[in-house]
Amino acid sequence: MKLLNDLNKRIQQIASVRLWLLLTLIMFGLGYAMTSSISPSAELMSLAGGRNVPDTQFWRSADSLYSQLTDYGAHGRRLYLTRVSPVDLFIPLAQALFLSVAITLLFRQVFQPDSAWQLLNTLPFAAMVGDYLENASIVSIIVVYPNRLDALAAAFFTAIKFIASLASIGLIILGVVIWLMNKGKK
Repeated sequence: MKLLNDLNKRIQQIASVRLWLLLTLIMFGLGYAMTSSISPSAELMSLAGGRNVPDTQFWRSADSLYSQLTDYGAHGRRLYLTRVSPVDLFIPLAQALFLSVAITLLFRQVFQPDSAWQLLNTLPFAAMVGDYLENASIVSIIVVYPNRLDALAAAFFTAIKFIASLASIGLIILGVVIWLMNKGKK
């Protein structure tokens, strides 16, 4: 609990609209880097019969991942390691900060400063940890391919990332709804 309290306090200290706007620009930039013509995503999807990159697959079995890596071939696996993975070093942290600052700014408006609700601004960091563990798992699997690491290949960390991310977005929506309801009462 001390870790959550310390993280909450740090986020409370740095959270500002200006920081959130900067993080929004960073998120757009990283999104562009992952989806634009400079990204190998389209080529990887083509190699894998239309399947998106593994870290976007919420439900995935070990066999499905290994099938996809086989479809990638040596060239596709190298593309993943050299062009997808480096960008994905920044996305989890940027996204966690982006969501956390948004939650903090909204929850400041709708809950008392000492409310336990304020601690929920730390939830995006659970998504970040899940994302980094997912990325490390996929890289490890590719590095030892064709040897199998089935325990790492299932989408467990991906599920943590998605669930915590979606819950964080839900908190933002909740904050907006409560803020609008409070505005309506005034």
